Amino acid sequence: MKLTILGSGTSHGVPVIGCSCPTCLSEDPRDNRSNASLLIESGGQNILIDCGRDFRQQALRHQLGRVDCILLTHTHFDHVAGIDDLRVFSRRGHPIPLFGSPAHLNYLKTYIYHYLFDPTIQRGGGVTELDLVAVDERFLLAGLLFETLPAWHGELEVFGYKFGGCAYLSDVSRVPKATLQKLYNLEVLVLGALRHAPHPTHFTISQALELASEVKPRRLYLTHLCHDVLHEQTEQSFEKKGGPYHSGLEAHLAYDGLRIEL
Repeated sequence: MKLTILGSGTSHGVPVIGCSCPTCLSEDPRDNRSNASLLIESGGQNILIDCGRDFRQQALRHQLGRVDCILLTHTHFDHVAGIDDLRVFSRRGHPIPLFGSPAHLNYLKTYIYHYLFDPTIQRGGGVTELDLVAVDERFLLAGLLFETLPAWHGELEVFGYKFGGCAYLSDVSRVPKATLQKLYNLEVLVLGALRHAPHPTHFTISQALELASEVKPRRLYLTHLCHDVLHEQTEQSFEKKGGPYHSGLEAHLAYDGLRIEL
């Protein structure tokens, strides 16, 4: 199994339009961040977690030739805005399965992509053919057992996913005890951490590190990073005395294009 961080940024992305902060002006390619998304390659299949506004460029950059299914964390626009671009991968009679919570799938169908499901609407050059699959707790894909990880993104319930000794939780501010119990002793944990300063709907870096210190993954990658986070400076802080490395936690910032082999 191979994981690729297609995007490691927030809804704004980095650089932010019109911003001249050190991160937005950085020449380090790791400070260029597109909308958060993960590609899972397993059993000859490509599984996508979320499909945001930057999906087209992500797919071109990684020469993505197919998408076999999508796992949805929630329906904020930076996580679903690329679904229309999936039409090059879907063919009539062979829709792409899209997995998510019943509530999020209903919202997607009713308020965001209603035209995909209404044949009376003019479709122009075609539409993405989707098969919406409501999931509750466990399901099989590409030879992997997936478990949903309910969590809170402010007051919005979202899903993370656990699979093959890994877990992915991108937009979280609170993790229930039942979900926390599923995160212990993972090989890889990819966890959202917006910035250093507090935020009402996202973990800070210190909050994410605190959770990871409890559940003790072998490797931690922080994602969904905003322009307040300078990659090299933050990575160096992890290695300083008192940082996560000195408590036995291998912690890194994720970046666009990062490949994780398992």
